[in-house]
Amino acid sequence: MQESPQGRLAVAAPSGEKPARPDRWLALARRLLPVAVIAAVTFGLFWCYLLQSRTQGADADSSGQVLQGWDMVHNGNWLLSGWYVSDVSFYTFEVPVDGLVAAVYGLQADVVHVAAAIEYALLVLFAALLAAGAARDRRFGRREGLIRALVAVGVMVAPGNWQTSGVLLGAPDHTAIGVPVLITLLVVDRVRPRRWLPAAGAVALAAVLLVWAQLDDPVATLSCALPLAVVCGLSVAALLIAAAGRLIVGWVRKRRGRPAAPARPARHRAQSPGYDAALAIVAAASFGVTQLLVRAIWHGGGFYLHAIPAGSQVSGWASVPTQLRALWENMLILFGANFWVGSQPQTAFAYLHMVCAAVAVLSLLIAIGRWWWLDRVTRALVVGVLVMLVAGAASPLMIPLGGTHEVAIVLPLGAVLGGRVFGPWLAVRWQPRPGWLARVLRALRLVAVCALGVVGLGLLSDLGYSAAQPTAASKYAGLADWLEAVGLTSGLSGYWEANVTTLLTGGTVHLAPLTSQGRYGYLWESKAAWFDPGVSYANFIVTTTQQVSGSDVSLQQVLLWYTQPAAIYQFQQYSIVVYDRNLLQTVVQPIPSALYAPQGLDGEGRTTGEVPPSNRTTDTSF
Repeated sequence: MQESPQGRLAVAAPSGEKPARPDRWLALARRLLPVAVIAAVTFGLFWCYLLQSRTQGADADSSGQVLQGWDMVHNGNWLLSGWYVSDVSFYTFEVPVDGLVAAVYGLQADVVHVAAAIEYALLVLFAALLAAGAARDRRFGRREGLIRALVAVGVMVAPGNWQTSGVLLGAPDHTAIGVPVLITLLVVDRVRPRRWLPAAGAVALAAVLLVWAQLDDPVATLSCALPLAVVCGLSVAALLIAAAGRLIVGWVRKRRGRPAAPARPARHRAQSPGYDAALAIVAAASFGVTQLLVRAIWHGGGFYLHAIPAGSQVSGWASVPTQLRALWENMLILFGANFWVGSQPQTAFAYLHMVCAAVAVLSLLIAIGRWWWLDRVTRALVVGVLVMLVAGAASPLMIPLGGTHEVAIVLPLGAVLGGRVFGPWLAVRWQPRPGWLARVLRALRLVAVCALGVVGLGLLSDLGYSAAQPTAASKYAGLADWLEAVGLTSGLSGYWEANVTTLLTGGTVHLAPLTSQGRYGYLWESKAAWFDPGVSYANFIVTTTQQVSGSDVSLQQVLLWYTQPAAIYQFQQYSIVVYDRNLLQTVVQPIPSALYAPQGLDGEGRTTGEVPPSNRTTDTSF
């Protein structure tokens, strides 16, 4: 021991020994341990979701997006030139994920399940991160953030029975968009506008993320861009109104010869009007930028996005009660609480999922009641859930089960809201306080923690049970195998048989979709080159003896339009009509502006469309 120059005692190391240093490796390991645990849990969830997704066969919608992703990544068609997608592009997230998985995994039907499992695992991960929040009480350290995340994960961890699994893990329709939405809200939540440079960077990044999300799916407009614009705009308006009120009061008091009133601290938690104003502006402007990008991609030779039909957006007042009942049923399906379907133990698990739905509903009601004490992201979550519910109630697409995917974003938003509302209450330390009310609240909190813990274990059991179910092949697998076995490789069919058969055979058998009684090429999740007789060939049509849906092609209509075939083969419920010529010369060439064939079409009058030169290609790869 010796005295330092500053007059303090210091411990000197013995001669020949190095002074003791803090173990940096141990500190680094402590920092990396939470990351490793989160990564391991996410991978475990991904594997369970993959097994559960395989219990659902691939369908035409998800198969079409895999074919687009394959064309994008494998063939370098980054703008999806020649593709006519649906009314939602899925261009910036789902399709690239499908393409990357297919590039590694090969063009096969299991790409649908791998991509769906990745997307839902990421959805659970970012829901947990956003629920943990940056505005939590620092007195509880990481405890509150962990409890918040666990509540959100508990709501989403088990996708439920076959109906819910089909929506969340069967196809990416409006479910995977939750990942870009949650990432955008996470950026807004994590950045504190204390300095102008980080705030400006956060606003710029939020603008890019908003355009990214809306270019992928218009649901992002209703669930993220619009709520952020409304919440931040209202915050700025409230501050401006308060400032104007203070100026008026001060002017009145001055005219009356009274001293000015003392300044009061702002009750509003968001005390950064400039940051809120910038977020509101970029959120509102992102919608217009997205629309310009969609048009620029089309005019630049990229994909064509079908406009949403005006009749499918808003329905009349008379149908609202029916749609509200359908919305309620779809919400129960979405949260896995559809107890009216399935057998034991799925019915018992569905009752556990009702607790998840109750957490989401109660958190929404509590957040509305505590609006003035909420941070901007929690407010945006509230507005996003309400907007989606109103849109679902007003949309004629809200039919039971069929409309569940339209409001699928409500699940992650409700889960995050549940974590941010109930997490702080569950994380409060139980200190003994006098009074019967404090004892009652402490008992309620204890009961809630125990009940949620038991429900969480039950939901994990549900996840394990669903993942252990046998794998189910697509219902079109037999048709695909038969066509490949007999050597019929290039033909036509209804929509639901087309893309999925192409994917099931790895592109060996290619079916182009038809509509309007099998006469008109169906430009929905398909390429224009598939119907061009100059670059493509098709010599058979897959028809159905008994039509199941409006998109099926009937044998009778095919014989009327394409005349006498060379042969007809029967396989299960399908009649495969084979010709000795290129049937694309008889198919009415489709145009983007007309999804279905015009009325009064006959054998002599054929409608042809003008396809942009940039989309006319001899590349018939998938």
